[in-house]
Parts: sequence; C-alpha cells; structure tokens
Amino acid sequence: MSDEELKAEYMSPRDLSGHGTHVASTIAGGQVSNVSYGGLAAGVARGGAPRARLAIYKVLWGPRGSGSHAGVLAALDHAIDDGVDVLSLSLGQAGSELFETLHAVERGISVVFSAGNGGPVPQTAWNAVPWVTTVAASTIDRTFPTLISLGNKQMLMGQSLHNNASMNISDFKALVYTRSCSMQSLASSNITGKIVLCYAPAEAAITPPRLALPIVINRTMEAGAKGLIFAQYDANILDILTMCKGNMACVVVDFEIAHTILTYLDKTK
Repeated sequence: MSDEELKAEYMSPRDLSGHGTHVASTIAGGQVSNVSYGGLAAGVARGGAPRARLAIYKVLWGPRGSGSHAGVLAALDHAIDDGVDVLSLSLGQAGSELFETLHAVERGISVVFSAGNGGPVPQTAWNAVPWVTTVAASTIDRTFPTLISLGNKQMLMGQSLHNNASMNISDFKALVYTRSCSMQSLASSNITGKIVLCYAPAEAAITPPRLALPIVINRTMEAGAKGLIFAQYDANILDILTMCKGNMACVVVDFEIAHTILTYLDKTK
C-alpha cells in the first residue's frame, strides 16, 4: 500500500472508508430511535447484540479498503491470543485466512464470514467451508410504497425512495411504452413531458435490473421525460431502489403490475 493512500487514514482501529463502522454497528450497534431514510420507513435501528463488547482488528486501509493476506492472518493470530469468543470477518472472498480460522475453531471460537454481495444466481456465495458460519447479505423487512394512478381511476402500487415532495406528480401525464428503453426505442417516440413505461422481460433476462436502471434513468431524463415506471423481476429490489431517487419521478414495479399498465395503455388513448 502506498504512502499516498495512508495519508488521510487513521492510525487506529477507526476506519476511513466506513466499512469497519458498518460491520461493527451491524454486530453491536446501540439502539437509535426515529431513524428514517429522508422521512421514509421510520423506526428503531440497532445492531444484533447491542450489549456485546467489541475488539476491533483493522486489516483494511485507505479509501478503497486495501489489505493483504498477511495482515489478516496477523489479526487472526492476535484475536486468538486475546481470547475472543466470536470472530466476525466481513472481507469478501478470503484465501488462506479460511484455513487459519481452523486454529480459532479448535480453541472454541465461533467464526463468521460474509458470503459476499453476489446473487441471487447460483454459485455466487463466498467463504463456504464447513467449519465456519457463512452469512449471506440480507435485506430489510420494509417496502417503500408509491401509488401510480391510471386515467381509469385504477390505483397500482410500486416502490420508490423519493422523499422530495416536489418530485411528486399530482396531475395526469401522457403514458408512453418504450419496451426496453433502448436508445432506438426512445428516439422513435416523443417522450418529452410524459411518463415512460420501461418493460421488456426478454431483455431483462440478459441485462440485470441493477445494471439497466441507471442507464435507463439517464436516457429518459436526457430525452425530457417527466417520470419513469421501470419493470423488474429481481426479488432484491433494494439493490435498485437506491438508484430510483434522483431528479425525476421514478417508480419500480414488478412484471405483473407492468402488464396491468400495458393492458390499460392498449385499451385507451
């Protein structure tokens, strides 16, 4: 690691990038009331075991969280010598460290690894060895409902992270269906000041929603659209909801809702 990368770093267990704080608070974060995302989904937040005592072994450094196998191995040795009860490693795809944890397990220390952030397709779990507990990235048990009103007075439910009231559309706008919202399909339709429905199941099987949505948002905004209804299949909707919060009204729906909207569009002008 270069001296330049370490210039702004803290020479202590405190982290610069926020990754360590995130991991520590997930484990033992104290209870905080009235937590929300810009007023959305208000409630209480806390870690899994708020009364647990933490020993922090810092192995990732710099703004990009760089580290080495040797550094991780040294931290594991220190933790074992210190007599910790549980080892939690949120390090992505581990190498030789996995086998070093055998020494910890032999001493009665529970070892927990992250399974990575891939999926939900097969063969994306990391650190899956039989002597450790491998924990998948989870989601939250909340939705962020956003109403879509059709001209026939039908109300449909999508999701969005918009918390800016000025982005809400209170009056009706024309609706345009542009399939996958490719550059060609958008160019062939006048979408200025209109709501765009982006719904293309076949293309979605090729390009995951989390890759397609930011591109679609940029294209529709540049073309002057007033809003976007984006259809997706992914069960982990939070991965893409975070993209749907910018300067244009944006709602994410599943294929069933998108089909209902398309059926309405086919029956009315």
